[in-house]
Amino acid sequence: MGETYLGLASLVVVAISVRVWIRAVKRVEIPKNRGGFVAAWLVAAGIGVAALAGEPGWSGGIPAGLAIFASTFLLFTVAVGGQKVGDAAIQVGNTIPDFTATDEHGQPFDSKSLAGHPVLIKFFRGHW
Repeated sequence: MGETYLGLASLVVVAISVRVWIRAVKRVEIPKNRGGFVAAWLVAAGIGVAALAGEPGWSGGIPAGLAIFASTFLLFTVAVGGQKVGDAAIQVGNTIPDFTATDEHGQPFDSKSLAGHPVLIKFFRGHW
């Protein structure tokens, strides 16, 4: 019965950490030091492995397996998706740098077309 609780606990740790991560992403407040998230995902994976080692049955095995998969996936994406949080960000009132990109309709977009107009541009890159 203890292995079932371990499996559930591992999934809860992953779920809480993902919820906090998504809240940070929505607020554009991704921390420079992601050690807390990495530690939570490592702990969740470890708890999940411990649960599976004890043969918890379906009620603990499925949550443990999901937690191990999710933790491994998140750890991998953090490792390979090094999003740099730099100090050279554009500040409010600065002139927009020249760039070209693709808009939501797949058409080319040039920042020069915005000259003389106040504009709010928000770039988002999901970290995972």
